[in-house]
Amino acid sequence: MLAALLEDLLFPASTARIAGFDGLRAIAFLLVFVSHKVPTALADRYGTGGVWIFFVLSGFLITRILVRSREKIAAGNSSYRAELVSFYTRRTARIFPVYYAFLAALTLLAVPGLIDIGEPSRQASNWLYVSNIYIERWGWQTDLGHLWSLAVEEQFYLLFAPLVLLLPRSRLPDLCVTLIVLSIATHAIMLWRGSWHVSFEISSLVNFGLMATGGLAGLAADRPLPKQLQGSFPLIVTLATVLAAPALFPDIDSWAHFGRIPAVLMALSLVQIYQDQSGRVVRMLEVPPLRGLGIISYATYLFHPVIKSNTLLHLVGFSGDIRHSAAMLLDLLLTVTFAWTSYLMLERPIRNAVLSVSANGKQRASTTSISRQTRAAK
Repeated sequence: MLAALLEDLLFPASTARIAGFDGLRAIAFLLVFVSHKVPTALADRYGTGGVWIFFVLSGFLITRILVRSREKIAAGNSSYRAELVSFYTRRTARIFPVYYAFLAALTLLAVPGLIDIGEPSRQASNWLYVSNIYIERWGWQTDLGHLWSLAVEEQFYLLFAPLVLLLPRSRLPDLCVTLIVLSIATHAIMLWRGSWHVSFEISSLVNFGLMATGGLAGLAADRPLPKQLQGSFPLIVTLATVLAAPALFPDIDSWAHFGRIPAVLMALSLVQIYQDQSGRVVRMLEVPPLRGLGIISYATYLFHPVIKSNTLLHLVGFSGDIRHSAAMLLDLLLTVTFAWTSYLMLERPIRNAVLSVSANGKQRASTTSISRQTRAAK
């Protein structure tokens, strides 16, 4: 009984959830985590690859959410404005509370000098979701450089959502292809201009291509794959190739220029997982440790760069440093602890409250519509 209650608390059931995706989020986070805790050239490539997994996965899911909203508009069951407001409201409830709580906490810690959050313009770039633009010009500077990816995602939502809800369903693949072409063209122009490698990593337009690639996969996910790509073994090959890709590139420059090519295979793996929900690989991705880490991956991604166990031990009077491997494990445990606390006390309650208000609003709108139809019939 206690185990069932605990599972319901930590792993709430959801009919919209796609099995296996939380496990992928967990793997992506771990790649990023290791890249920040073990700063080597190879780890850096794997960390960037982890962020790219997040981008492709985000594009897949966001596109499918927006397509369902677009279908409501086309069927006359909702309006463009209502669905756009609904989308941004849900995204805001999901992303903003913990993000701004995190920034506020760091601002307080910066007052006594416990953490460096950069000059005022650097701080403003974080609060306004334009840190990638700031970093491209002025460099990383602080431990908050990882926020660039969240800035790119927010910018993508602002561009992509209004277009998807406006265009007919048949034109959405064209939209995704256009963004991919724009991404490649931007990359080529930056290469011609001799931009530094960080620009290729954090450019909004370049990374929009990754999310658009995920969007194409989301649009095609309900069409059966060829038999050669179905089942556990083809999925293992696809995921193994994606995970091996960073090790196949000799340096950061070649990875920055060509490392996004395996994103096509990442998008394919999402479709394979979606179409094989009871398969062996999906069951492996659903093991509680991976699924649990995936559920809180947003908060773990936010928190992990600033959680440094040796620094915390020094603050409480510990004079020496613990071994790097032990410090890394302790960093992970602290990150997960803070992230679960954030999820249970902040993220999930706010999300559930917004969903409840939204459901009540839709129910009232439906009741009003039926009432009007009844009066018209009389």
